[in-house]
Amino acid sequence: MAVEQKTMLVDQLQVGMYVAKLDRPWIETPFPLQGFYVKDLSDIDTLRRYCREVTIDTVRSRIALEPAQHELGAPARRPQQDVVVQAATAAGNNAVAAAKPRRPTYQTTVSMPQEVMASRELHRHFAGSVEGIYQKLARGSSIDTAAVKDVVSHVVDSLIRNPDAMVWLSRVRDKDSYSYHHAFRCAIWGTVFGRHLGISRQALENLAFGMTLMDVGKARMPDGLLNKRGLLTPTERVELRRHVDYSLEILAGLPGIPSQVMQMVAEHHERYDGSGYPNRLIGKAISPLGKMAGLVDTYDAMTSDRPYARAMTSVEAVSKLYELRNTEFQSQLVEEFIQAIGVYPTGTLVHLSNQEVGVVIAQNPERRLRPKLLVLLDGDKKPVARPRYVDMLTTSHDSAGEPLRIITSLLPGSFGVDPAKVQLAA
Repeated sequence: MAVEQKTMLVDQLQVGMYVAKLDRPWIETPFPLQGFYVKDLSDIDTLRRYCREVTIDTVRSRIALEPAQHELGAPARRPQQDVVVQAATAAGNNAVAAAKPRRPTYQTTVSMPQEVMASRELHRHFAGSVEGIYQKLARGSSIDTAAVKDVVSHVVDSLIRNPDAMVWLSRVRDKDSYSYHHAFRCAIWGTVFGRHLGISRQALENLAFGMTLMDVGKARMPDGLLNKRGLLTPTERVELRRHVDYSLEILAGLPGIPSQVMQMVAEHHERYDGSGYPNRLIGKAISPLGKMAGLVDTYDAMTSDRPYARAMTSVEAVSKLYELRNTEFQSQLVEEFIQAIGVYPTGTLVHLSNQEVGVVIAQNPERRLRPKLLVLLDGDKKPVARPRYVDMLTTSHDSAGEPLRIITSLLPGSFGVDPAKVQLAA
């Protein structure tokens, strides 16, 4: 279905219209990230407190509207189309597909607990494979790219069936038993992102494969440099940035590396405003997969403990990405990425308005600010006798009749809660 859009002042809104975009970041408002129907006049009153103008989807609106003409003079935009067209082209799709962009629809076909059970061993195999890659390269050994491609393909299959399961397994993990690498998590985040954008299956595999291998050049770096606490010296910063060149040298000597993967690895530290490296590429000069990889790489780094910085919460990381829109990262891609993973990604501990603490177990694609939770602590921060499931899409109020919402996200270990020990019922 085509998307037709019309920009208007909030005071011109009518009940039944579908609000597709705001004039400020969604994260700064109480509204869902994907848009919503104006149900009554109170919605308009609330919007008036946050926005001056909004963009309406005239196709999805439930009242008759004139064909899309921007009241404020700006040309109508189709926010996801450019990314999908370019990504499809980068993946080698034919000219007809590029000329008539159509977002593939990936349906969730398996429940999250079922896919967690079915893919647990695959997850361990993938994590072990990634660890093995970096260990072998550090010893100067070669790697079996065909084997890596095979396991990546199975991981993509799992993420297509249900994008929450692998995210859960990668974020909620037993740190004592398995080593989970940044590249491993990025491959999962990247596939979730690409699935949301609707890029082709081949592009999904290239993205996951490339993110698995994008930092292999760090195997040639001294541990003291990679694990240094504190600021790097200018000389150390130059040396660290050489990992991109090292990665390309290593991959060039391996069989079966697609050209799109090589390009993505070369560009994942380039930035939209030209401030990146190694070639200071700007805007459209960076490939679609390169832009996606850079965004995913940054998000996972922000939300991970590093020698020189503590992990941010998901809300802190999202807020930081919004600050970087149209500078380091393309605004459109930032918004799409947050829609893909949610403000509170699967596996995130959250603090609720009724003072309870829960863990996100699945996203609600239509309302990313209202995911599905498993409540673990009561209002006094004591473990509940029987953890209970809460779907915030259908549960709008708590037991006292007050509006139920997420106050913020929490770091793992907050209030003594270890997400790795949470068990899901099938």
